[in-house]
Amino acid sequence: MLVRFVVSNYLSFGEETEFNMLTGAPRRFKEHVYQYGDLELLKTAAIYGPNGAGKSNLVKAIALLKDIVTGEEGVDQYSFEPFRLKTGMDKEPTHLEAEFISEDIVYNYGLEILNHKIKEEWLYRTGKVKDELVFKRTTQDGITKIEANKHLLENEEGRLRFKLYEEELLPDTKPLLGMLAGAKRVFDDVKKSYSWFDEKLMILDPSTMADGLSLQYHTTPVFKNFVDTLLPSLKTGITKLDMVSVEIDRYFGEDDWEQSEDIKRTLRNGKAEYGVVKDKNSDHAAIAVKEGDKIVVKRLITTHEDQEGKIYSFEIKEESDGTQRVLDFVPALFDIINNNETLIIDEINQSIHPYLLKELVAKFVNDPNTLGQLIFTTHESNLLDQEIFRQDEIWFAEKKPSGETAFYPLSDFDIRYDLDIRKGYLNGRFGAIPFLGNFKDLKWDKYGADKQAV
Repeated sequence: MLVRFVVSNYLSFGEETEFNMLTGAPRRFKEHVYQYGDLELLKTAAIYGPNGAGKSNLVKAIALLKDIVTGEEGVDQYSFEPFRLKTGMDKEPTHLEAEFISEDIVYNYGLEILNHKIKEEWLYRTGKVKDELVFKRTTQDGITKIEANKHLLENEEGRLRFKLYEEELLPDTKPLLGMLAGAKRVFDDVKKSYSWFDEKLMILDPSTMADGLSLQYHTTPVFKNFVDTLLPSLKTGITKLDMVSVEIDRYFGEDDWEQSEDIKRTLRNGKAEYGVVKDKNSDHAAIAVKEGDKIVVKRLITTHEDQEGKIYSFEIKEESDGTQRVLDFVPALFDIINNNETLIIDEINQSIHPYLLKELVAKFVNDPNTLGQLIFTTHESNLLDQEIFRQDEIWFAEKKPSGETAFYPLSDFDIRYDLDIRKGYLNGRFGAIPFLGNFKDLKWDKYGADKQAV
């Protein structure tokens, strides 16, 4: 679960900027709050703001930290565009920091990166009175020093490992957290922290396709029931999904004979139960599986029913953009309903009807049995409803006069719980809306293809 995220000197972020999932006032809707000891965390956050305010940059910054921790490449392979509207920021480090809960323990992990090298990295267990160091790594003038918790250094093996990291094994482009997580013997705090980034933090941008939809639908009965219950309730015309099987040689044809043989060899040797293949009729993946003595490719289709009860099959690509976008969300939505995971979606409203989106979000936030978090950016003002969200679940992004992005929650304003916040937002009461010039004064009719600019 995400507690807070801090970023500075990256894209539109100059000075340190914080976004958090901590509760504020007024205290309504107890089912919207998760309790971890004395810590209260919100299950949802909706982030509003005009184009160019920095909403997507927040998502990019969180995704960058996840990629650095879990990726195989070093930080020299990533883009670190500093804040450009202030002199000298190219000589200052980029700061990325996340506080999160993994297996009921609160951790703080962060990096400072300058000239595509890690200058500082730290991991702490966060306590009510005092934070406990797990490790801290600093690099200056090419020399790396590592401080570690005494429990990690209590035997000769641990001391030798960190000594080797200091002197030889740890490049200044690689995070220590990722290196330690890849070792044969993984320290408990390292394992829990790394697994949060790798398994519990999910990020979807507008181009993300459904990950594992076919595989989950085929292998997980509870997920299949979830999908087949959800889709008819959305009133898109789909009664359920279905899977069709095609013999692998017929599916690939002669042109892809080598790929077909590779998959058959892998499945017959028992090296894998499933093979993931590109579905030629969809942007979603299909799967290759053994069925008796045959190997087939199974892919998803949708089914519709006419007024007489006759069933018709459709390719997923024949469904509307909005329906396909909902299918992109389904696996991740299932995960945050049933697990302590955090899902961040950039531009959640893309191609989805406002009413459908509102019903989906309302169902999630009001369900007392959900276990995860949903964080999203949007322009959809119909979601600005105090019957759906607490005031501390609504955030605004705005550009300061300096050009830097600022974030602030609705709970910073003194407003009544029954106020029409959608109307207030559109009237500019809370900021975070575009201020436009007078379009009536634009003389664009003077610049047609057959006219000369004057």
